[in-house]
Amino acid sequence: MNTNLIAGVDCGATKIMVQSGILCSISKKMIPGPINHEYNFSNHQDWDNNFLPVPISTQLSENLSNNINLTPQEIKQGNSIVETIRKSFQFINNHKIGLCFPGLKDDNGVTVMANGPRIPDFKKRIKEIDAIYNDSDCCVIGECHSTIGKLQDAKNCIYIGGGTGIADGIVINGEIIDFNIVNDVKRSWELLIQTGETVESCLSPAGMIERYNRSSHNEISTILELSQQKDFIHVIKKAKEAFSVLINDRVQFFEQNNTGIQKIVIGQRLGSYLKNDDHKLGKTFKSCTTIPIEFSEDRRTTALGAAWSKACL
Repeated sequence: MNTNLIAGVDCGATKIMVQSGILCSISKKMIPGPINHEYNFSNHQDWDNNFLPVPISTQLSENLSNNINLTPQEIKQGNSIVETIRKSFQFINNHKIGLCFPGLKDDNGVTVMANGPRIPDFKKRIKEIDAIYNDSDCCVIGECHSTIGKLQDAKNCIYIGGGTGIADGIVINGEIIDFNIVNDVKRSWELLIQTGETVESCLSPAGMIERYNRSSHNEISTILELSQQKDFIHVIKKAKEAFSVLINDRVQFFEQNNTGIQKIVIGQRLGSYLKNDDHKLGKTFKSCTTIPIEFSEDRRTTALGAAWSKACL
């Protein structure tokens, strides 16, 4: 292994992105390197597109009692993920690897997963890594500490990354807030709109698509397809309400800390989609607040956040 070579591996719910990086010795920012590859879990022969996670209440209970009972379906789906991750290392075998993954984790692996299988022996099976970073954290880290990030040198900002779920981020006084430590701020999956639905389920692209498919005879799979539907308005209405609830919560947090907000950055799949201001949803979000909004469309930032974490944490 060459200790000067670093790569980030961003594991999502459906695919992996591998991105090499170079740490600038002066700025301590991660510069994108030449290696960039994506791997879809669905290309694995045993991948189950219809996989249903164990109910969250069961997962949390088993995690709390330290008695995780994997189902045969979880084991099979988990094997597909692990084998795809190992395949993704083929071009970065001589790199130090920083890897991020969704879900709740302990020192050994992934113990709670809202959108996939639990893999409690993750680190035992992937010996090239010594830590599993949180994907939400790496989204924000990549925006702050890579040369392509929209939060470089930011002091007081809000980050919203939209994909299968929502990656929440707050930068206050130049420091990234740790949601696991700060008790007076909630993540999107903990915040509710008036109907009792979570902000995450109404605001994430996957949540919006699922909402539309439940109420329509059409079956769509991308947010671009969603925006082309004539009856998209009810999804927009829910997303607008969720966005307002999220921003109001963040504004209150900054007010409690006697600090103003410079800007909001919306990234990942949602940011890529909203980059074109002609989209109805982008204009809708901007009408909800006077805080400037920027869209981050470079999907490499999370992997670079994982690479930076490996190099600097």
